[in-house]
Amino acid sequence: MNLPMFLATRAVVGGLLVIVFSLVGEVVRPKRFAGVFGAAPSVALANLALVVAVQGTPKASLESKAMIGGGVAMVVACAVGVVAVRRFHALKGAGVMTAAWLVVAGFAASVVY
Repeated sequence: MNLPMFLATRAVVGGLLVIVFSLVGEVVRPKRFAGVFGAAPSVALANLALVVAVQGTPKASLESKAMIGGGVAMVVACAVGVVAVRRFHALKGAGVMTAAWLVVAGFAASVVY
C-alpha cells in the first residue's frame, strides 16, 4: 500500500472509530465519563489495527510503546501544568507545561526508538 493510500485509510478508519466511541459515550452514564470514549482511544485503536494489517506486529509494537510514552508525557505535563498555571498564570504556565511535555516525550522517544 502506498503512503497516500495508507494515510487516507488511517484517517477514514480513525474517523469511523471516533464516531463509534462517541456513540458509546452518549449511552454511558454518568456523562462525565463520555470524554473517556472520545478521540484518543479510537484513533489509537484504528492506528494500531491498520499498522498490524499493513506493516505487521513488530511495527505496531513499536508504535504502541511510543503511545505509552506519549501518555506518560501527558500525565507529567498535566501535573506540572496544575502547579505552573497557579504559580505563573495562564500563558507562562502553559509554556512550562509544554516544555515539560516536550522533555518527557523526547526522553520516551529516545528510549523507544
